[in-house]
Amino acid sequence: MEPGCSVVIPTRDCLPYLKEAIRSVIEQAFQPLELIVVDDGSTDGTGEWLSRLAVDCDELVALQGPAKGPASARNLAISKARYSHVAFLDADDIWYPGKLAEQMRWHFEQPNALFSFTDYRHVGMAGEDLGTCFEFWRGHLNARPKEHYQLLQDPLAALLSTNIVGTSSVVAKTEALRYANGFATALPSAEDWDLWLKLAEKGAVGISGTVTMDYLMRPGSETKKRQARIDAMNSIIARYEDNASPAVQAALKKARANILVATAEKELEEGNPSAALRTHIKAAMLNPDKRTLHAVLSDAKALLVSKSA
Repeated sequence: MEPGCSVVIPTRDCLPYLKEAIRSVIEQAFQPLELIVVDDGSTDGTGEWLSRLAVDCDELVALQGPAKGPASARNLAISKARYSHVAFLDADDIWYPGKLAEQMRWHFEQPNALFSFTDYRHVGMAGEDLGTCFEFWRGHLNARPKEHYQLLQDPLAALLSTNIVGTSSVVAKTEALRYANGFATALPSAEDWDLWLKLAEKGAVGISGTVTMDYLMRPGSETKKRQARIDAMNSIIARYEDNASPAVQAALKKARANILVATAEKELEEGNPSAALRTHIKAAMLNPDKRTLHAVLSDAKALLVSKSA
């Protein structure tokens, strides 16, 4: 395939944010580039706005999606991509200047790398800084990744133990994405983690500790989403149960602990602190990190307070 980058943005009723996302792509100092925006059933005028933008933006390729969610929309774009690499950006996220050029330079120097990713910043609805992904997971990382790109050691185990890949930070080889059949549309959630694990199982992965983008933390039906994610994650890790690698088996313990923590948080949201305490204890037994142990103490304190009230 022709060397270059196809940037993929799936969108649905996200026009105010989409404009900023596209601006952050157009201002990247990298060529050749195409921008594939998949309008996945918007009713907010996105299609009309994209049609007007296409008149003056030669890089833009506007597609109509199947209205089946971002996984299907991204897969459609991957099937149409003309360049050797695909970069992903969600419609409500933005890239920092220079993000793509540096990442693509590394990929051209590392032609065997199947994908790469970076740190990213969580941003609230009012623009407040909520910290970065790698800061949040620092207790799960052996060491904070360096700012320059490097190959991730034992990528399958590393990404199985902790999902630190932000989709909007990823650049991947187009042929690798197609070979893996893209994002699994049958999964109710976590289809991104599923794909990164499939790629990590097959080849080299790059990582950079540089913060290259903002991830917008938008409110939603978190309890419902969390249960779907828990179900999907359990399904995904089952695929690696028979992997004999000691590193993978150790990573599976951490993955199970992370799923238990998510389950405990859901139980707290549902007003069941005793169940949350039991689940957090199970998680701590699998992976006794500081955050989980603190959650155990917090649950126990809350339960004592509720019983004495």
